[in-house]
Amino acid sequence: MPSQPNLSVGIVIPTLNAQNELEKNLKVIDQRQNVVLVIDSNSSDKTLEIAKKYKCKISIENNFNHGLTRERARKILNTDIVVFLTQDAYIESQESINRLVKPIKDGKASITYGRQIPRKNSSIFESFPIHFNYPNLSNIRSIESVKENGVYTFFCSDNFGAYLNKDLDEIGGFEYILTGEDYVACTHLLLNGKKVAYVSEAIVEHSHSFSLLQNFRRYFDTGFIRGERPYIQELVGHANNRGAKLTKLFFKKILNEKPHLFFYGFFETVFKYLGFKIGFQVGFYGTKLPSQFKKLFSNQKYFWN
Repeated sequence: MPSQPNLSVGIVIPTLNAQNELEKNLKVIDQRQNVVLVIDSNSSDKTLEIAKKYKCKISIENNFNHGLTRERARKILNTDIVVFLTQDAYIESQESINRLVKPIKDGKASITYGRQIPRKNSSIFESFPIHFNYPNLSNIRSIESVKENGVYTFFCSDNFGAYLNKDLDEIGGFEYILTGEDYVACTHLLLNGKKVAYVSEAIVEHSHSFSLLQNFRRYFDTGFIRGERPYIQELVGHANNRGAKLTKLFFKKILNEKPHLFFYGFFETVFKYLGFKIGFQVGFYGTKLPSQFKKLFSNQKYFWN
């Protein structure tokens, strides 16, 4: 693709009661370079006041969905490039945005995502997977990368990610989906001959502490999306070498540095594994299962209402 340095950039921040988080990003975003849209799910705090203070565009979302809400937001902005940033992912500066969109402007990729780093004082259960999935080494992947990278080929994140809108239009945009709209969109873009760039120089601070049950439910949702779309599994095969490598390195670090946490780490791994496997089976075979059954296991309760 040819270089297009003058492409317009819009930033979408989905919010819900974000008064303690939103301003941290709005302070450093240069709105002379970017249009910012806050798409809000009926916050009851001062989120909208903060958005107005920084002269953001505002749209109210009554029925949030990871896919359709972002689809509606990018069409409202109607910029050449759309950047998605979650309310609790903190960029270092405007330069993080500039670095994120550079591969798109340079014609090297249609989708990019930045490097996530854990918050200070985050636990090993939060920080290790983040460091593993977001290393200090950029890369560009295409559909040909499947042979080497497997399912990681389609990995990306809308916590801090950017898309070339015209290429999103070619695949029909984001779809109504439980979760993983970024993963599915990335897959379709690569199948359409496009490329994804991981930009390790574009840094965002983002991490969460989850309980065992929360991890089970999150991985159930991930498994459900994979099972619901078996064509992706057919592309990458059933080998999960990356997951096995992560688990092996994680337990090596636990035993070397925090052996007293070994058993908790073991149970967390089991909960994640079971969540994914059950979710995959429900996604693959469960079209006739009642929504209330799926809601019981899912982390996105509202989706099944």
